[in-house]
Amino acid sequence: GTYDAFWKARNIRPHLTDIKPATLVVGGFFDAEDTFGALRTYEAIEKQNPKNNNRLVMGPWFHGGWARSTGETFGDIHFGQATSTWYQANVEFPFFQYHLKGKAEPALAEATIFETGSNQWRKFETWPPKNAINRNLYFHKNGKLSFEAPKAETSFDEYISDPNKPVPYADGVHLRRTREYMIDDQRFASRRPDVMVYRTEVLTEDITLAGPIMANLLVSTTGTDADYVVKLIDVFPDDHPNNEPNPGNVEMGGYQMLVRGEVMRGKFRNSFEKPEPFVPNQITQVKYEIPEVAHTFKKGHRIMVQVQNSWFPLVDRNPQKFVDIYNADEQDFQKATQRIYHDNRNPSHITVSVLP
Repeated sequence: GTYDAFWKARNIRPHLTDIKPATLVVGGFFDAEDTFGALRTYEAIEKQNPKNNNRLVMGPWFHGGWARSTGETFGDIHFGQATSTWYQANVEFPFFQYHLKGKAEPALAEATIFETGSNQWRKFETWPPKNAINRNLYFHKNGKLSFEAPKAETSFDEYISDPNKPVPYADGVHLRRTREYMIDDQRFASRRPDVMVYRTEVLTEDITLAGPIMANLLVSTTGTDADYVVKLIDVFPDDHPNNEPNPGNVEMGGYQMLVRGEVMRGKFRNSFEKPEPFVPNQITQVKYEIPEVAHTFKKGHRIMVQVQNSWFPLVDRNPQKFVDIYNADEQDFQKATQRIYHDNRNPSHITVSVLP
C-alpha cells in the first residue's frame, strides 16, 4: 500500500544514529527476504555515523546462508568454494576476536564482496565502488540489447498483460515460496508472449558489474495502473557443461541465471506517498533503482534483460486499474495493452555500474 505513517514508523534507517560499537553488516545477494535491508542498513550507518567503524560483507547467500550453509552452491549455481566457511574463518571470527578479546586487529576491507560469475572474493575501499563507471544498456527492436543508443525514429514492443494469467516467479508448482527463485533459470519466462526479452550479442570479453542498477523505462498502457518487473540475467553458452553431480538433470547450456530482479508498482513511479494513475496510451517514464549486484558476465555469455508486468505470487496482482488493490473487486482486474518503447526519443534502458 501507500507509504504512510504506518510504514514510516517501521523504517529503522532514520534511527541508525549515534552508533558507537563497531558494526559488521552481513547480507546475501540472493536473500529472498531482505537483500535491500543489508545494503541500506550499511548505507544508513555509513552516512549517519561517519566516525563509526562500519564494514560490509555481501556473499552469494540466501537469508542467513552465511551461517546456515557452507555457501558452496545455491540452487543450480556452483561457486567453486565454501563461501560461508571462508567468511566465518577470515572475517567473522577475526572481527570478534579483536573487538571482544583484544586479539590482533584483522585487515578487513571496508567492503568484502563475493563476485559471482568469476566466483571470487573482492575487497573494496567503498561500496558501491568509486571507480565503477555508469553505462546504459539500451533496448532495441527484435530483442536486441546494446550499449549503443537506438537510432530508430519509432520503435516499440506491444503485448497484452492479463492479471488473470500472471507471469509466475518460478517454473513448476510449489507448496510455498522458494528461496532459490533469486538465482533460478528464467527460460520458462522468456518463452511467454507477455515477457519482453532483450539480450546482447555473445560477449567477447568479461564485463563486471558492481553496484546498483537503474531501470529507465519509457512505456504506455491502455490501463490506469501497471506493475513493471525488470530482471537482469546471465545467459550461459549453449555448450556450458552440466553440473556434476546433477541430480535434477538440469541442462546448463543456455541457462538463464537470474542475477537481480525488482518490481515497481507503476502508480508509485513518482512517489510512494502520492500514487498517480497513468494516462491511457500516453508515453510515460518509469524509473527506479534496483539493489546492487556484484557479478561478472564471462566471455562467451550474454547479458539479458526481461521486462514483465506481473511476478505472481511474489507480488500481488495489479488490476491494471487505478484502485485500492486491497479492496478491488473481481471486475477491476482487466487486460491491458502494454508498450515498451526503444527509439531515439524514448530510449528504454538500464544503467549499470561497470568496473574498469
